[in-house]
Amino acid sequence: MREMAIAENHRFPQNTPMGVGPVFPRFNGREITEECLGRVMELARLAPSDWNLQAWRWIVVREAAAKHHLEAATSTKMPLSSAPVILISLADTLAWKSTPQHLQEMIASRKISIEEGREALRRVREYYSSSPETAKRAALANAFVAAHQLLLGAAEFGLTAYWVTEFDESKVKTYFHIPDQFLVATLLPIGYREPFEAPVLHGNPFRTSVYKEKFGEVLGPTPSSG
Repeated sequence: MREMAIAENHRFPQNTPMGVGPVFPRFNGREITEECLGRVMELARLAPSDWNLQAWRWIVVREAAAKHHLEAATSTKMPLSSAPVILISLADTLAWKSTPQHLQEMIASRKISIEEGREALRRVREYYSSSPETAKRAALANAFVAAHQLLLGAAEFGLTAYWVTEFDESKVKTYFHIPDQFLVATLLPIGYREPFEAPVLHGNPFRTSVYKEKFGEVLGPTPSSG
């Protein structure tokens, strides 16, 4: 099981922080058109990534049986299947092997020189081939950047989405025929939510999570300007 984490987006009233609300929002059943979903996915495609490798893939799940399977693969009681669409975010741990192609494109467009391309390729191969865990960490980081971009894009189109990282990855990979080189980064239910009242935000004080220079060093008062 992956460690549990849930994040969601929504357009709240002015002065209401983004990301607050019921942890498991319910959707109202309204379908998402292919055109609307395509626009949201296009925004995710534009997310930045290392060497522009875009080490992510998506599976769009609309069928009821498949959505119920994903819901059953989580260990918490959340209404995943109420979403018209669930996106499975995948992280490609071998995406770095396509670096030569991307570097050639950069050389062809004269963004870098041939010598710079050779040096970059040497460093990429040395870095990623040093450990499988290195490639996994980088792939997941890039996939989560794209997932967050998707959440922001969904909000622009009046949609609510949230991500879930507590699930049985083996069940998901087996059911959806996902190759071994891919990690399931997160599940993203997306749709139009039922109306609700935004709750009061509770969170950790700022200074308990931001340190100065070193871990544990409390951030001091911000100097006044002037």
